[in-house]
Amino acid sequence: MKNLILILFLFFLNSCGYTSIYKNQKLKDFQINIIEMTGDNEINNLIKNDLKFYTNNKSNIKYNISIDSNYQKIIVSKNSAGVATDYKLIAETVISFDKDDKDNILNFNESINIKNNSNFNEQNNYEKNIKKNFASTISNKFIIKILNKK
Repeated sequence: MKNLILILFLFFLNSCGYTSIYKNQKLKDFQINIIEMTGDNEINNLIKNDLKFYTNNKSNIKYNISIDSNYQKIIVSKNSAGVATDYKLIAETVISFDKDDKDNILNFNESINIKNNSNFNEQNNYEKNIKKNFASTISNKFIIKILNKK
């Protein structure tokens, strides 16, 4: 029974019209060189690690990029005792790159509202996961932009 369900699931997934957004694009036909990173080190390093996946060091097409990111944690609301109950996490990233001797600048903004957790470790881990998600989203948006500029 389990095998039948799995086969039916794969059959429906295959015939539903799903295609990867990168299907008709050559993913690794360019090289990304990060020449400068300023701002939030954690987000910058996460973006750098994500972009390594897309880099082909043997390619003739090269993008020299600079990453400048800013991360903020803003108190949105407090309870009657003055303790923060809600936060807004904001990641603003500017990626500058050169292509065909033209400078290009892309701005990426990600934000989310979260509730405060009384457990400090859980709150910290949750915020780290959000930063990873922000960096992944920014990296993906950047790759889509440069693929579309080709």
